[in-house]
Amino acid sequence: MIKLIILGIIFLFFLIGIIFSLKSYKNMISVYNLYDNEFVYCGLTGYQFAVFAIQRLGLKTRIGQVEKDLEDCYIPSKDVIFLSKRTINSSSVSSICITAHELGHAVQNKKQSGLFVLQQCLNVLGKVSLALFPILLVTGLVLLFVPDKFDLGLVLLIISFAMQVIVMLLKIFTIPMEMEASKIAYNFLKENGVLVDDELKHGKKVLNSAIGTYVASLFMPIIKFFRFLNRIFRS
Repeated sequence: MIKLIILGIIFLFFLIGIIFSLKSYKNMISVYNLYDNEFVYCGLTGYQFAVFAIQRLGLKTRIGQVEKDLEDCYIPSKDVIFLSKRTINSSSVSSICITAHELGHAVQNKKQSGLFVLQQCLNVLGKVSLALFPILLVTGLVLLFVPDKFDLGLVLLIISFAMQVIVMLLKIFTIPMEMEASKIAYNFLKENGVLVDDELKHGKKVLNSAIGTYVASLFMPIIKFFRFLNRIFRS
Protein backbone atom coordinates (compact mmCIF):
# COMPACT_ATOMS: atom_id res chain seq x y z
CA MET A 1 0.00 0.00 0.00
CA ILE A 2 2.83 2.39 0.89
CA LYS A 3 4.49 1.66 -2.47
CA LEU A 4 1.31 2.58 -4.33
CA ILE A 5 1.02 5.80 -2.31
CA ILE A 6 4.62 6.73 -3.22
CA LEU A 7 3.89 5.99 -6.88
CA GLY A 8 0.73 8.08 -6.72
CA ILE A 9 2.57 11.04 -5.16
CA ILE A 10 5.22 10.90 -7.88
CA PHE A 11 2.66 10.96 -10.68
CA LEU A 12 0.63 13.68 -8.94
CA PHE A 13 3.71 15.88 -8.65
CA PHE A 14 4.50 15.55 -12.32
CA LEU A 15 0.86 16.00 -13.34
CA ILE A 16 0.78 19.33 -11.48
CA GLY A 17 4.09 20.31 -13.09
CA ILE A 18 2.87 19.42 -16.57
CA ILE A 19 -0.35 21.43 -16.10
CA PHE A 20 1.67 24.43 -14.87
CA SER A 21 4.05 24.06 -17.79
CA LEU A 22 1.25 23.96 -20.35
CA LYS A 23 -0.44 27.02 -18.78
CA SER A 24 2.84 28.98 -18.89
CA TYR A 25 3.37 28.00 -22.50
CA LYS A 26 -0.22 28.98 -23.41
CA ASN A 27 0.24 32.38 -21.74
CA MET A 28 3.49 32.95 -23.60
CA ILE A 29 1.82 32.18 -26.94
CA SER A 30 -1.03 34.55 -26.09
CA VAL A 31 1.37 37.43 -25.32
CA TYR A 32 3.48 36.67 -28.38
CA ASN A 33 0.48 36.68 -30.75
CA LEU A 34 -0.97 39.84 -29.20
CA TYR A 35 2.14 41.96 -29.71
CA ASP A 36 3.11 40.29 -32.96
CA ASN A 37 0.26 42.32 -34.44
CA GLU A 38 1.69 45.59 -33.08
CA PHE A 39 4.23 46.97 -35.53
CA VAL A 40 7.12 49.06 -34.26
CA TYR A 41 7.54 52.73 -35.11
CA CYS A 42 11.17 52.28 -36.17
CA GLY A 43 10.08 49.84 -38.89
CA LEU A 44 12.97 47.40 -38.37
CA THR A 45 12.39 43.70 -38.99
CA GLY A 46 13.81 41.17 -36.56
CA TYR A 47 16.71 40.53 -38.91
CA GLN A 48 17.48 44.21 -39.48
CA PHE A 49 17.37 44.85 -35.74
CA ALA A 50 19.69 41.88 -35.09
CA VAL A 51 22.27 43.25 -37.56
CA PHE A 52 22.03 46.70 -35.98
CA ALA A 53 22.29 45.39 -32.40
CA ILE A 54 25.20 43.04 -33.15
CA GLN A 55 27.20 45.93 -34.59
CA ARG A 56 26.23 48.27 -31.74
CA LEU A 57 27.14 45.73 -29.06
CA GLY A 58 30.42 44.79 -30.70
CA LEU A 59 29.44 41.14 -31.03
CA LYS A 60 30.58 38.61 -33.61
CA THR A 61 27.33 36.66 -33.32
CA ARG A 62 25.91 35.19 -36.52
CA ILE A 63 22.25 34.90 -37.46
CA GLY A 64 20.57 31.64 -38.44
CA GLN A 65 16.99 30.69 -39.25
CA VAL A 66 14.60 28.01 -38.00
CA GLU A 67 11.22 27.22 -39.51
CA LYS A 68 9.00 26.83 -36.45
CA ASP A 69 7.66 29.84 -34.54
CA LEU A 70 8.89 30.29 -30.97
CA GLU A 71 11.90 28.05 -31.60
CA ASP A 72 14.18 31.10 -31.40
CA CYS A 73 17.33 30.36 -29.42
CA TYR A 74 21.00 31.16 -28.89
CA ILE A 75 23.70 28.50 -29.36
CA PRO A 76 26.75 29.65 -27.37
CA SER A 77 29.13 27.01 -28.77
CA LYS A 78 28.60 28.45 -32.27
CA ASP A 79 27.80 32.01 -31.17
CA VAL A 80 24.70 31.98 -33.36
CA ILE A 81 21.19 33.24 -32.69
CA PHE A 82 18.56 31.21 -34.50
CA LEU A 83 15.41 33.16 -35.30
CA SER A 84 12.18 31.84 -36.75
CA LYS A 85 11.12 32.92 -40.22
CA ARG A 86 8.29 34.88 -38.62
CA THR A 87 10.67 36.72 -36.26
CA ILE A 88 13.17 37.52 -39.01
CA ASN A 89 10.62 39.04 -41.37
CA SER A 90 8.27 40.77 -38.93
CA SER A 91 8.51 44.38 -37.72
CA SER A 92 6.49 43.70 -34.59
CA VAL A 93 7.13 44.34 -30.90
CA SER A 94 7.28 40.57 -30.33
CA SER A 95 9.83 40.07 -33.09
CA ILE A 96 12.14 42.84 -31.85
CA CYS A 97 11.92 41.75 -28.21
CA ILE A 98 12.53 38.06 -28.90
CA THR A 99 15.58 38.96 -30.99
CA ALA A 100 16.81 41.30 -28.25
CA HIS A 101 16.38 38.60 -25.61
CA GLU A 102 18.47 36.08 -27.59
CA LEU A 103 21.13 38.72 -28.15
CA GLY A 104 21.07 39.28 -24.39
CA HIS A 105 22.38 35.73 -24.09
CA ALA A 106 25.09 36.54 -26.62
CA VAL A 107 26.17 39.45 -24.41
CA GLN A 108 26.24 37.11 -21.40
CA ASN A 109 28.40 34.68 -23.36
CA LYS A 110 30.80 37.43 -24.38
CA LYS A 111 31.16 38.57 -20.77
CA GLN A 112 31.18 34.96 -19.52
CA SER A 113 28.54 35.78 -16.93
CA GLY A 114 28.62 33.43 -13.94
CA LEU A 115 24.94 32.62 -14.42
CA PHE A 116 25.53 31.84 -18.07
CA VAL A 117 28.45 29.47 -17.36
CA LEU A 118 26.34 27.67 -14.73
CA GLN A 119 23.51 27.24 -17.21
CA GLN A 120 25.83 25.65 -19.77
CA CYS A 121 26.99 23.09 -17.20
CA LEU A 122 23.39 22.27 -16.32
CA ASN A 123 22.57 21.82 -20.00
CA VAL A 124 25.05 18.93 -20.15
CA LEU A 125 23.47 17.34 -17.08
CA GLY A 126 20.02 17.87 -18.59
CA LYS A 127 20.97 16.10 -21.83
CA VAL A 128 22.26 13.06 -19.92
CA SER A 129 19.10 12.96 -17.81
CA LEU A 130 16.89 13.35 -20.87
CA ALA A 131 18.63 10.42 -22.57
CA LEU A 132 18.24 8.11 -19.56
CA PHE A 133 14.72 9.17 -18.52
CA PRO A 134 12.68 7.35 -21.21
CA ILE A 135 14.75 4.16 -20.82
CA LEU A 136 14.29 4.02 -17.05
CA LEU A 137 10.64 5.10 -17.27
CA VAL A 138 9.58 2.50 -19.85
CA THR A 139 11.56 -0.27 -18.16
CA GLY A 140 10.07 0.64 -14.80
CA LEU A 141 6.51 0.71 -16.14
CA VAL A 142 6.93 -2.68 -17.82
CA LEU A 143 8.38 -4.28 -14.67
CA LEU A 144 5.40 -3.10 -12.63
CA PHE A 145 3.33 -5.70 -14.46
CA VAL A 146 5.88 -8.50 -14.21
CA PRO A 147 5.43 -10.90 -11.29
CA ASP A 148 8.06 -10.44 -8.56
CA LYS A 149 9.53 -7.41 -10.40
CA PHE A 150 7.19 -4.76 -9.02
CA ASP A 151 9.77 -3.51 -6.50
CA LEU A 152 12.49 -3.16 -9.15
CA GLY A 153 10.06 -1.38 -11.47
CA LEU A 154 9.11 1.04 -8.69
CA VAL A 155 12.77 1.73 -7.94
CA LEU A 156 13.50 2.49 -11.61
CA LEU A 157 10.50 4.82 -11.78
CA ILE A 158 11.62 6.65 -8.66
CA ILE A 159 15.16 7.00 -10.05
CA SER A 160 13.91 8.28 -13.43
CA PHE A 161 11.64 10.89 -11.84
CA ALA A 162 14.27 11.81 -9.23
CA MET A 163 16.73 12.58 -12.04
CA GLN A 164 14.19 14.89 -13.63
CA VAL A 165 13.43 16.59 -10.31
CA ILE A 166 17.11 17.23 -9.65
CA VAL A 167 17.64 18.69 -13.13
CA MET A 168 14.53 20.87 -12.79
CA LEU A 169 15.56 22.14 -9.37
CA LEU A 170 19.01 23.00 -10.68
CA LYS A 171 17.50 24.73 -13.71
CA ILE A 172 15.34 26.86 -11.46
CA PHE A 173 18.53 28.44 -10.11
CA THR A 174 19.38 29.61 -13.63
CA ILE A 175 16.08 31.43 -14.15
CA PRO A 176 17.89 34.62 -13.02
CA MET A 177 20.01 34.18 -16.16
CA GLU A 178 16.88 34.53 -18.28
CA MET A 179 15.86 37.56 -16.25
CA GLU A 180 19.30 39.07 -16.80
CA ALA A 181 19.06 38.47 -20.56
CA SER A 182 15.66 40.19 -20.66
CA LYS A 183 17.07 43.08 -18.62
CA ILE A 184 19.98 43.47 -21.06
CA ALA A 185 17.49 43.42 -23.92
CA TYR A 186 15.15 45.98 -22.32
CA ASN A 187 17.97 48.39 -21.50
CA PHE A 188 19.35 48.16 -25.03
CA LEU A 189 15.93 48.81 -26.59
CA LYS A 190 15.39 51.79 -24.30
CA GLU A 191 18.85 53.35 -24.47
CA ASN A 192 19.07 53.09 -28.24
CA GLY A 193 15.53 54.32 -28.89
CA VAL A 194 14.52 51.19 -30.79
CA LEU A 195 11.11 51.19 -29.11
CA VAL A 196 9.08 54.23 -28.06
CA ASP A 197 7.48 54.50 -24.60
CA ASP A 198 4.23 52.63 -25.33
CA GLU A 199 6.12 49.95 -27.24
CA LEU A 200 8.52 49.52 -24.30
CA LYS A 201 5.60 48.81 -21.96
CA HIS A 202 4.35 46.08 -24.25
CA GLY A 203 7.88 44.89 -24.95
CA LYS A 204 8.43 44.34 -21.24
CA LYS A 205 5.49 41.92 -21.23
CA VAL A 206 7.00 40.01 -24.14
CA LEU A 207 10.38 39.85 -22.40
CA ASN A 208 8.73 38.62 -19.19
CA SER A 209 6.94 35.92 -21.18
CA ALA A 210 10.33 34.81 -22.48
CA ILE A 211 11.22 34.02 -18.86
CA GLY A 212 7.93 32.14 -18.54
CA THR A 213 8.93 30.07 -21.55
CA TYR A 214 12.00 28.87 -19.70
CA VAL A 215 9.91 27.91 -16.67
CA ALA A 216 7.50 26.05 -18.95
CA SER A 217 10.40 24.19 -20.57
CA LEU A 218 11.17 22.41 -17.28
CA PHE A 219 8.47 19.84 -17.96
CA MET A 220 8.41 19.99 -21.77
CA PRO A 221 10.75 16.96 -22.26
CA ILE A 222 8.29 14.81 -20.29
CA ILE A 223 5.32 16.20 -22.22
CA LYS A 224 7.06 15.53 -25.55
CA PHE A 225 7.92 11.99 -24.44
CA PHE A 226 4.31 11.14 -23.60
CA ARG A 227 3.16 12.70 -26.88
CA PHE A 228 5.66 10.43 -28.63
CA LEU A 229 4.24 7.39 -26.83
CA ASN A 230 0.72 8.49 -27.74
CA ARG A 231 1.64 8.65 -31.45
CA ILE A 232 3.17 5.19 -31.26
CA PHE A 233 0.07 3.63 -29.68
CA ARG A 234 -2.24 5.38 -32.16
CA SER A 235 -0.27 4.11 -35.14
